Amino acid sequence: MGYDFELTNETSLVHPVHHQAGDTLAINGQSIRAALTPGLATAEYFLDIDGERERVFIATRADTHYIHWRGRAYRVDAINALERARRAAEPSGGAEILSAPMPGTVVEVVALEGSTVETGALLLTIESMKLQTKITAPHPARVAEVYVLAGATFDQGAPFIRLEAIDDDVMEAAQATPNTRNGADSP
Repeated sequence: MGYDFELTNETSLVHPVHHQAGDTLAINGQSIRAALTPGLATAEYFLDIDGERERVFIATRADTHYIHWRGRAYRVDAINALERARRAAEPSGGAEILSAPMPGTVVEVVALEGSTVETGALLLTIESMKLQTKITAPHPARVAEVYVLAGATFDQGAPFIRLEAIDDDVMEAAQATPNTRNGADSP
């Protein structure tokens, strides 16, 4: 599993890579041999990067890490991919695309093109690293397009569904009209 870290408004994707010769990190695609070991003092660590050992101090609060290294202090924010995807899917006043917060597999697609959905309605379920995540409507909307099918695999950032924002009056009218499939009323 990879992590996104933000330092001075620049985001880096960090993946741990395990080899027989030792652990490495892939930072934005560049491989670096690295290890972090605790020291004896509170918040003291030793950072080994490509065979060089340096002393660092790290304090963590939630997803923010405060690091003192080489005489300078840094604030590094670990970015929750699901939260970032939720924020990216917030209404923008028009059409929006809900996309994959991480790579994985589509377990189930519930949304139907042309249907209207309420805030929190289940659109699809994905699985990543044996964890299922429900992708829900961030606001009342019309499902304009569905880009994935159950069983499909996807990469981080792949589009799932395009929603068109609707106002409450349109939502109320849609709820008053029953959906039909093959000529039969659906609940």
